[in-house]
Amino acid sequence: SPWQGSLWDLMRMVASIRHLRAFGRLTLRNSDRLGVVHLYFHGGKLVHIVSSRGDAEATLRDLQGWTHAVLRFERGATATGAIFTAEQEHNFDRVLLHFQKLGLVEASTAPRVVDGDVVSKTLGERLLTPHEWRILIEGTHRVSLAVAHLIGPREALRVLRDMLNNCSATFPAFATLRIASSGHLQITDTAHLDRTPRTELLAGFHALFATCQQFCSPLIGERDAHRLIIQALGDLSTSLISLGVFQVDNNLLASRRQS
Repeated sequence: SPWQGSLWDLMRMVASIRHLRAFGRLTLRNSDRLGVVHLYFHGGKLVHIVSSRGDAEATLRDLQGWTHAVLRFERGATATGAIFTAEQEHNFDRVLLHFQKLGLVEASTAPRVVDGDVVSKTLGERLLTPHEWRILIEGTHRVSLAVAHLIGPREALRVLRDMLNNCSATFPAFATLRIASSGHLQITDTAHLDRTPRTELLAGFHALFATCQQFCSPLIGERDAHRLIIQALGDLSTSLISLGVFQVDNNLLASRRQS
């Protein structure tokens, strides 16, 4: 999973959080001694830090001495407390650079220092191809029909629009997408999407399909909801699985239906 790992993955995870402008809490647990640090991000920006070592500056100083840690990012977790200053976020980037120099973190997504300032290193990413877009749009339409089969077209349209709005909070590019009355996905700003990396869009569609299945689960059961989505996607399932936006849970399908 891109949202958990070891200290070696810290640079990559922070880069992903910033790139996706994600909201949530990144927790670091020291594997050598007692120590926990919680880093809170809002729209990809580090806004708060909590630990047992004191204030933010004391925490960052202590963090520089870590050599092993377990990491986990929890989407949606919010912070209450003093907001990180720009200088403190700058100092956090220097901690990352310190880890890189020691060879404790993956260097491929590390920040670099230019004229004394830390500048994020951004690597070019591929965009979605027209064929991939067609698959995702048709997949969304088929899932919308599956939801409409359970609760009716009008209610399904409202639910799907709410789901899309919720996804746009984590994936800003989804703010340019709309669910038409036919259940098809419409694009209101192609220029913006043409600049959005495919990884961000695919992650958003994965969240959208998963949310649709979760919505259906209380109505017909978790296993049957998963089976409903599979049947709705039909021959698109293989393509969507290869894109990483859907997966078949064979263990769930094989489980006995709960009475």
